[in-house]
Amino acid sequence: MKKVLGCLSMAALAVMLATTASAQTRMLKASVPFDFVVAGRTLPAGDYVVSGVNAIGLLAIQNVSSGAAPTLTTSNSTGRPGDGGEAFLTFHRYGSDYFLAAICDGYTGGRSIGMSSAERERASMASLRKPEVVMVLARR
Repeated sequence: MKKVLGCLSMAALAVMLATTASAQTRMLKASVPFDFVVAGRTLPAGDYVVSGVNAIGLLAIQNVSSGAAPTLTTSNSTGRPGDGGEAFLTFHRYGSDYFLAAICDGYTGGRSIGMSSAERERASMASLRKPEVVMVLARR
């Protein structure tokens, strides 16, 4: 009897955790008007769906046309949590090269994407050490 109750308790806990995790997941849609680099891949301009924006830090950014969906690890952004305001994607621009830098869903402080080796190399070649920051609005 104890074994059955233990199994039922574990099953209930698993269902509760799965429900909580899915409730925290946010999905964003954005139209990016330029080619950009993320997770070592250059993605073309177009419509994207960002899924998995949550406290865990894993997310996928999928090109609606091609279906390409690199998965990447993110960290907490230093920005303050939003109040349900605008969602957006932040890019660093060096000349004509764009690198995805952060994603904000409008509710949390957002998720930062670490600099890739390609971005570090491009930043060191840039005449200005700080990149131009470009923001693209997203829809929930």
